[in-house]
Amino acid sequence: MKLFSKKSIIFYSILGLFSLFIARFIRDIFDLALYIEILITTFIIIPMYMLARRLAKKYLL
Repeated sequence: MKLFSKKSIIFYSILGLFSLFIARFIRDIFDLALYIEILITTFIIIPMYMLARRLAKKYLL
């Protein structure tokens, strides 16, 4: 999938919106220091992007 194609822009926009909701949900659940929240959120969101990218390559191309 090309980075600036119409499908790519829509796909990553939806993923970004979804990741905002996940990050907000994680921050509401845990009342930790900011750097720990960022670390936990990163360990959840980055694999989600990698999985979604593989699925997009497999099914959208």
